[in-house]
Amino acid sequence: MKLSPILAQYLLNYKELKLTGIGRFVIDSSYIPDTESRQQRPVSVPDIHFEYDPTVREDTDLISFVAGETGKMKSLTAADLDSHLELARQFLNIGKPFLFEGIGTLTKNNSGKYEFTQGQPPSEKKEIQGRDDLTSTTEESFSEYEEMFSPKRPGTPMRRKIAVTIVIIAGLFTKKHPVLKQTQ
Repeated sequence: MKLSPILAQYLLNYKELKLTGIGRFVIDSSYIPDTESRQQRPVSVPDIHFEYDPTVREDTDLISFVAGETGKMKSLTAADLDSHLELARQFLNIGKPFLFEGIGTLTKNNSGKYEFTQGQPPSEKKEIQGRDDLTSTTEESFSEYEEMFSPKRPGTPMRRKIAVTIVIIAGLFTKKHPVLKQTQ
């Protein structure tokens, strides 16, 4: 489940997104979403501000919104959201930037506070070039981390191959030497 696009949509709809243990993203109150056809005029980009506040608690409205979008029970949605935010906090704590797609990037500064750099709005599909160090929340972006923590295992372990080879050689050897066959 990709949470970032849903979080970005929640932010656009309600103009405030509270993330547990991280803080608040707020859209400038003067922003009016484009409800007309996007082909007639360009999409206006909202001005997103971030307020670092590690005391922010779980937002039940956000959980209800995400549950409605994903079709999951609220308890599972709350667990998924908590897991996603814990992953974000872990990456930030080890000094890696964390990208909330459609919102922007959070980094941790030297004083331990989170800093925000606004990204592209969710309607635009642009790659961020030259920023290979960003941690994204897409499933594809986690493939490198999965490989790092669970390396691919070879098809058959080397010990097993050696053991099978010895058994085969021993079997062939006993067929050619009947003396060895009788002593067993």
